[in-house]
Amino acid sequence: MGPTAVRELKEHLYLLYLEAGTPPLKSVASAIEHDDSLPGSPSKATVHRIIGSEELAAGQEDVVSVAVLLARLAGADADEAGRRIKEMWVAARLAEPLGAPVKELDPFALEVHPAITVPGQKSLPALPLYVERAHDHELNEAVERASRGESVMVTLVGESSTGKTRTCWEALRRLPEGWRVWHPYDPSRPDAALHHIKEVSPRTVIWLNEAQHYLLAQDPRTAESVTSALRTALDDRRRAPVLILATIWPRFWDPLTAPSAVGCEDRYEQQRKLLTGIGSHIVVPKAFTDLDIEQAWEQADGDPRLQSALTGAADGEITQFLAGVPRLMTRYQTATPGATALIHAAMDYRRLGHGPALRHDLLEQAAEGYLTDRELTLLGPDWMADALAFCAEPCYGVLGPLTKVPYRGDEAREPAYRLADYLEQQGRVERRLFCPPATFWQAAVRHCTSSDDCAALGVAAETRGRLRAASELYQRAVAEGNTDVLPRLARLREGAGNIEEAARLYEKAYQNDDVARWELVRLRSLAGYRGGAEDLAVQAAHQGNATCLIKLSQLWLEGGDEHGAERLRRTAAERGGYSTFAELVRTREAAGDHESAEVFAFASLEAGSTYALSELIRAREKSGRYAEDLVTKATERGKVRPVLMLARARERSGDVLGAENLLAHAAQKGSVFALVEHARLRRKAGDKQRAESLLRSAVGKGSTVALMELARLREKAGDPAGALQYFRTAANRKSADALAALALFREQAGASAEAEAMACVAADAGSTFALLELVWRREQTRDRKGAERLADTALRAGNAGALVLLARLREKEGDAAEADRLVLRADRSGNRFALNEFVRRRESADDSEGAERLALAGGGRALAQLARLREEAGSAAEAERLYHLAVDQGETSVLGEVVRLTEEAGRHEKAYAYARRAAQAGHVDALAVLAKLRADFGAMEDADRLYRAAADAGVHDALLHLAELHRSWDPAWESLWRYGLAPDGSTSAPW
Repeated sequence: MGPTAVRELKEHLYLLYLEAGTPPLKSVASAIEHDDSLPGSPSKATVHRIIGSEELAAGQEDVVSVAVLLARLAGADADEAGRRIKEMWVAARLAEPLGAPVKELDPFALEVHPAITVPGQKSLPALPLYVERAHDHELNEAVERASRGESVMVTLVGESSTGKTRTCWEALRRLPEGWRVWHPYDPSRPDAALHHIKEVSPRTVIWLNEAQHYLLAQDPRTAESVTSALRTALDDRRRAPVLILATIWPRFWDPLTAPSAVGCEDRYEQQRKLLTGIGSHIVVPKAFTDLDIEQAWEQADGDPRLQSALTGAADGEITQFLAGVPRLMTRYQTATPGATALIHAAMDYRRLGHGPALRHDLLEQAAEGYLTDRELTLLGPDWMADALAFCAEPCYGVLGPLTKVPYRGDEAREPAYRLADYLEQQGRVERRLFCPPATFWQAAVRHCTSSDDCAALGVAAETRGRLRAASELYQRAVAEGNTDVLPRLARLREGAGNIEEAARLYEKAYQNDDVARWELVRLRSLAGYRGGAEDLAVQAAHQGNATCLIKLSQLWLEGGDEHGAERLRRTAAERGGYSTFAELVRTREAAGDHESAEVFAFASLEAGSTYALSELIRAREKSGRYAEDLVTKATERGKVRPVLMLARARERSGDVLGAENLLAHAAQKGSVFALVEHARLRRKAGDKQRAESLLRSAVGKGSTVALMELARLREKAGDPAGALQYFRTAANRKSADALAALALFREQAGASAEAEAMACVAADAGSTFALLELVWRREQTRDRKGAERLADTALRAGNAGALVLLARLREKEGDAAEADRLVLRADRSGNRFALNEFVRRRESADDSEGAERLALAGGGRALAQLARLREEAGSAAEAERLYHLAVDQGETSVLGEVVRLTEEAGRHEKAYAYARRAAQAGHVDALAVLAKLRADFGAMEDADRLYRAAADAGVHDALLHLAELHRSWDPAWESLWRYGLAPDGSTSAPW
């Protein structure tokens, strides 16, 4: 409520100010000063703060006086305005903003890991001495920007216990007085963020530790809503400055920020724009460098914990040691069988999607399946209590492997436990290829009470081929109120042969799920209820989704009912399906029914889309038929895009005169773009006078693009003064390109410093071509430092092209080392194509040594590309060697290529070992790839074993591939895709 109350007060005051005619602030202050009936006496500066700033003015009398005076000037009820403003001021004054002051915060409340204890040392500070590293400097710069008034988001990406949260905590302490920190977590992280983020006030830090809980919430709609709310907070100038500090593990960062494959649903578009478009990220390294360790030793005298970590940590993993990770891992590795079973069950629940809080009865029932009969007998009846005691015992002051979740309040709850972060991460890697035992799934069905947990575990079971468990978990999720899984449950029931129940479930999900709508329509059609199927599809179309009609028309067409399919397509088109209009236009035109094709094209146009008409124009152009009448009718309806499209087609075919006639027609109908295009054609034809005339007409209609074109025409005509005048006019209209052009004019005039300054301003506004030109000129005059300085400026503006240009120029001069340095800088800045270009060019120039040297410096991705080039050239051995080098540099995704090459070379055992290694690195589909290769080779038993292993690891469609493999010899092959696998991996009995 807090910041909302302040904001409502400020908005109401500003509205009064507008209604009063925006009087000068000085006159407002003077009028109040001379009016004894008003209680306040604000200065001009105070009036400005009351009306124009985001702060809450301290004096109620001043605020009320301003409101009363403005109400009088606006002719409103002044007494009512004063009363209302007084109430709003009190509400705003009493309201508590979100969060707590930075200086009052406890680092452990913000989830900073407690550090190890050292025997004999009792009076140490809560946190060990902090050693700043390179990533700290990056974060401090971002915090400094926030301190200066800019809204900023930074995400720290790193593995568990690498110091991400502590880094953020240290950065917080640099903020000036007045900043607050809000950590949304109650009642749940995403719910708290979603419901209260609109109340965030200026100078607030939004603390998103483990950001996956917010941005990868189990309900995708909640995650997207939280993301959009965070974007709004950053964009809202009234709330600036806001600082969002987030931490996340790489395994969650990658899917959130990776672009979706072409043609696939972009599930995380909002999140990607927030994290990498609006916000920035900093990678927190896993280990200290030699320089970091040297610096740490200089500080270690004051803290025996830091000394202990520097002495005992392996491979520079200082923060992990301080967080107790080595002792935690020792506890895990030396655990009793009962404790190990408990930890493994917890690991499996977390990696397969269960929330952090794991109920006691859930763990107890599941853990039994991780023990052999002999172990269970030897452990005795109290093994669970002993195992929990072992897991909960702290490790030198750090929480143990499993810790009881504390509950506040008097509510009695089932005990629940949380797995240590580092063990959770360890389990995701160590147990990646394991499918949990039967007791795991049985316990989940019986004891999971959260619909989200049931749904997530149901998906995990389904992808692992455990269809019965998936069905039962989906059923439990539905019982707990989750309707999103209804289509999944229906599909499993249909596969198991229960068509009636599947139809009932699809019916239940029908209203809110497009997939369920289609499945229900499909089932009705296949069952012979064609009229009922059509009715449902039409009903869906009435609700704005014509997809079912389109799919049903295709189903009927495949069944030979062309007439029925045509009727359905017409109905879909009438319901606003633009793609359906286009399909009808194509089919009617191809069938010679030109009149109907036009009817559908213009019906689509009336509905707001030119797509179908454009398709008809293309079809007629391709067949040699006249299309001008179509565009004439379109322009009469106010649509000029088809005219422009046809004009471009005429130009490409060589009919320039026809193109110009069409553009002239579009210009008459008001298209400024048509004037500019017509000018371009006249310029190409050498008619510069007519081109300028057309451009002036476009300028008169407000076209800045035409101004730029006029300027370039004048420049080419040898009229620099005229060009300069046009560029200046365009620059005054906020054209960054015009400002860049002016920079080059200043360069030609010898004013290099002024040219560089103007080019930098243009670059900040989004136009970097002047900087690139200046870089080229400095390099040509041997001013290498100046060239690189300007390239750095372009890079900060988001353009790495200047670095690539310099690299090309220096490579051309024979300075390969400098070229390498520059292109690697461009690659690290995000230009993913430059490095590939240089590696490819050197390889094609027979400079294999230079190509490999650059690829090695560029990392695993560049080595993988070079490997592909050498494989294409016929050198499989060289390709395999380079793929191995890429893997050594962390590009484990190419292990699948190693598997393929090794298998094709007949080294089957090696191929299997590489497939396992790829799968353990997270690329589990390598198992299915090898299974197919083995099947093609005729090794069916091996293929069967690999497909089952792929299913255990959660490879999508591994079960279907396994069923297809069995089809040629197994009469019961359908049981595989119908009923799935039993928990032990064998084919499941019907259920």
